Amino acid sequence: MFVVSRVAGVWARRRLAAMRRMATSPEAAQGALLKRFVRAGARTEFGTLHGFRRIRSAADFRRHVPLSDYVRMARWWDRERRGETDLTWPGRTRTFGLSSGTTSGEKYLPLTAATLRTNRKGALDALVPHLADGGTDIFDGKLLFLGGATALREEGGVQIGDHTGILSQRMPRFVRRLHTPSAEVAAIPSWDAKLPRAAAEALDADVRLLGGIPSWLLLFADQVLAQAKAAGRPHETLVDLWPNLSVVVHGGTSFAPYAERMRQVLGVRTDGRPIRLIETYSATEGGMLGIEDVPGAMLPVLDRSAYLELVPTGDVADATPRRVGLEDAEPGVDYALALTTNAGQWAYLVGDIVRFEPGLPRRLVFAGRLAQMMNGFGEHVSVGEIDRAVHRAATELELRTHEHAVGALYPREGDAHGRHVWYVEIEGPVPPDLERMATVVDRSVAGGNEDYSAHRAGGQGLGLPEIVPLPPGTFFEWMREEGRLGGQNKVPRVLAPTRHEAFRAWLAARHLHEPATRVAARSLHA
Repeated sequence: MFVVSRVAGVWARRRLAAMRRMATSPEAAQGALLKRFVRAGARTEFGTLHGFRRIRSAADFRRHVPLSDYVRMARWWDRERRGETDLTWPGRTRTFGLSSGTTSGEKYLPLTAATLRTNRKGALDALVPHLADGGTDIFDGKLLFLGGATALREEGGVQIGDHTGILSQRMPRFVRRLHTPSAEVAAIPSWDAKLPRAAAEALDADVRLLGGIPSWLLLFADQVLAQAKAAGRPHETLVDLWPNLSVVVHGGTSFAPYAERMRQVLGVRTDGRPIRLIETYSATEGGMLGIEDVPGAMLPVLDRSAYLELVPTGDVADATPRRVGLEDAEPGVDYALALTTNAGQWAYLVGDIVRFEPGLPRRLVFAGRLAQMMNGFGEHVSVGEIDRAVHRAATELELRTHEHAVGALYPREGDAHGRHVWYVEIEGPVPPDLERMATVVDRSVAGGNEDYSAHRAGGQGLGLPEIVPLPPGTFFEWMREEGRLGGQNKVPRVLAPTRHEAFRAWLAARHLHEPATRVAARSLHA
């Protein structure tokens, strides 16, 4: 693979430099992309309806094309699935990605031939920081990607399936030769059936790259190490088993809650080189959108599948919300992300929140989901604040935590206060002082959230959080019973009211939520 490695290294260094130039001055690349998309869309029914032929600039686009979401676009895409052509993108769309349904049920998202081509290039971009830094030896071993099932279902001439599975089918030929698990295992829809078989195939492989959602990668790592032990090879870490493992590409959810466990299970290479962790930000709607080139922040991908617009989160519900391009992004501001893509998605709010770091080139961080904001009482607590609070509590109380989620408990008879219920998987014995844990969580959120602090001050409507400790694996078992295990499915950090009620009932049926775990209400400033 010497030739492949050499070519890949040269390409990666040039590509990384180009990505940084575009992120420093995004108007040219993003403007060219928007013009190309509008020109193609002008011949469609959607383009005719919205006057695409009169659009000459980003300002024109914002005047002619309102923000949309899945509810608004589904009527167009449902017609496309039935075989109609030239609706939101030229020609017929024959592939649809099925979303994970984390926040709003199943969504069928169009993936045109143009989208699949550019998404494949975007997927290769995820390797650029590592290849540019001399990591081309990954092509001398196996590349292990854990994605959704590659088996697609046919409906009236249309293929429907998991976006990661669809991309796996279309990976470049030289990458496909290096890929594990095999095509047969990758096609298995059941995560319970897929994991042990994928682990068995990887056990004796020279795995050099791991890719996937952090929670499922950890589940897979446990399976691999268990199989190695059963085979008489009791390894403590993955690098003991795969000494040439050098990079983990992850995305799909915040990495912070998994960072400590991931580093422990990966281990340390004998040559002293750290295993590189590369966070990515992608969406079925727009392919690869961001890639971590420096620790803690991602370069936006500006010349592939998506034109990006930013809407301050406080403006999303306005009749005419403010929309800006990346060149006008302000550091530290939470923006809802709207995408225009070569799949016929126009000013489409994907439901994600991003925030930009100071300085140039512009770099972003994923800051949560609009629909996963904890807002049962007007407190506006983000997923990032939830993750940070759990991490702080785990650090101060010296706990090892796994998954976690938060739901609202509204006032009831005998308790005039509502409160947040924090379900936290804790490894080992339950801490004896759950009230202290609740206080740490409480103060962490209040320290950076004025709305929450105001609701807590003096016990005005919001009591101290309730902590419900759970054994590790509880959320995976719940998701298994819901049919949401694996693929792009993630443990929801915020439980919507109906789902929260169902989860509490599920826990009660298994005697996992006993009254003894309740923490009494107390004012923040008591």
